[in-house]
Amino acid sequence: MHQPDLRISVIDVEAGALLSATVPALTAGEIHVWSFSLAAPAPRLASCDQLLSSDERTRASRFHFERDANRFTVARGTVRAILGAYLRTPAAELIFVSGQNGKPALADPTSDLRFNVSHSGDRGLLGVALGCEIGVDVEAIRPDVETDKLAERFFSEHERQSIRKLPEKERVLAFFRCWTCKEAFLKGQGVGLSRSLGSFDVEVNPAQPARLLATRPDAREAAKWHLHDVATVPNYAAAVAVEGSVLGGSVTEMKVLRCE
Repeated sequence: MHQPDLRISVIDVEAGALLSATVPALTAGEIHVWSFSLAAPAPRLASCDQLLSSDERTRASRFHFERDANRFTVARGTVRAILGAYLRTPAAELIFVSGQNGKPALADPTSDLRFNVSHSGDRGLLGVALGCEIGVDVEAIRPDVETDKLAERFFSEHERQSIRKLPEKERVLAFFRCWTCKEAFLKGQGVGLSRSLGSFDVEVNPAQPARLLATRPDAREAAKWHLHDVATVPNYAAAVAVEGSVLGGSVTEMKVLRCE
């Protein structure tokens, strides 16, 4: 079956419009990546909480720190609001199921809407597509992370060598670029960490376009997925992995500053 070309739009929505954002039309071959803040004043936090299921509220109550519980509530409420707008369904009525390795999906068998979520620190990311698998990842860039040790443990030999060749001041950014691309790819496949991070190579150098360089043991996978860096706020790295190829290798970025 012919895989349609893909166009990716990055949508940055103001915090005040998270629960009332106007979603652009989504057609086959288009990918929308929503970037949003998880910081919320009490009224918005309460509005997000009203959208959650009882199971989601229970999960929020299990966080040790209130800050983490609030971030979870805002993330889940925002995801429900945006997906509900695409489906023209009340956000609180959406039902989710989990795949074999925990990838969330809509329970509605008539919908071909696919999505994936990630959050780190005060930033959330939601990728939405029709008819093709998608994975997203966002990470707060922390200079105190022992990137060398983590790279030696989790990255492929090609990636480790590529990082070592970069100037020292560029290695932290390269590490997080590599990490988000690898996580997005695994999440897109729906396999999570059941697949080794060393079983595939991604482009490490932030000066080069993100891409999947090689996959093992099936070398054909590399041609079936597209990786793209997602522009977000300073001190965060983010990526999206999409099943398919992007038209002309180009990406359209769309910033929604205000949503009435």
